[in-house]
Amino acid sequence: MKVSIVRTGGFAGIERRAQSDSAGDPLLARLVDRVDLRAVPPPGRIPDQFLYEIDIDGECAVVGEAQLSGPLRELVHHVLGRAG
Repeated sequence: MKVSIVRTGGFAGIERRAQSDSAGDPLLARLVDRVDLRAVPPPGRIPDQFLYEIDIDGECAVVGEAQLSGPLRELVHHVLGRAG
């Protein structure tokens, strides 16, 4: 399965993108199994916060930095971290 992350917002407004595929990343597959994008609350209105658009095989959610926790946080950091 493919996971894409787009981070936008923040003070500088710099966009960062990353994508990974579980075919070559067994840890990614385990992280995805622990994430339910349907249960993600909508992002709050917090000035200069990062927003993360997360796409897991076509299922998408937008998450604010304040709502990013647990397995979802691990997933985002893992995918963005692999992008270098």
